[in-house]
Amino acid sequence: MKTQLILLWILSLLVLQGCSAKAPVPGVHFPITSGSHRLLPTAEAKIILWSDPDMTDAALDWLRTHHYARIVVPDHDRPREAQASSDLSDRRAALALADSLHAEFVLLLERETSKEGALIEPSCGVRFVVHVRLHGLSARDGGTVLQANAHYPNCVELNERTIRNLTCQAFATAWGFRPSGQLDLPSSLMCTAGQTEPASKIP
Repeated sequence: MKTQLILLWILSLLVLQGCSAKAPVPGVHFPITSGSHRLLPTAEAKIILWSDPDMTDAALDWLRTHHYARIVVPDHDRPREAQASSDLSDRRAALALADSLHAEFVLLLERETSKEGALIEPSCGVRFVVHVRLHGLSARDGGTVLQANAHYPNCVELNERTIRNLTCQAFATAWGFRPSGQLDLPSSLMCTAGQTEPASKIP
């Protein structure tokens, strides 16, 4: 009995030491998405990808991974129009290009950044609130056939990793590989997209 008590005491000491030595797990925030579709391109469909340049590679990677090979990316080395009119002009230009190239679908991909509006932070300081938006149009009638939005609940660094993760999550939601909402669902169909809070962040 005495031996058992001694062993139990030693075991409890080891457990307590292990717990006290563990560093606190940093907060990880996963993207919040919303989206749906009523029609998806077939693998054989020709698609116009009309994208902000810093999102194009991530979108192409996602589409090619999901067996879309006939993707046309227009030359975007042109001055962007004022934001108030660029959405409508881009839509018209993309649909006109789709018509001329006999494409079936247009994917409009854009990002929006701001310094305020994060769900859990009042102000971003040197970081940003980043939204990625995806709209899929039927080239036949110009109607919206799929759409999605992805953003983090917190302010994030505006870098390639952030843009790639949000782009991937927006596509996955529009295609129905993940439901809308804030979910920790890493997989090859979506990307692992958790954002770790900076170590210097003060609560």
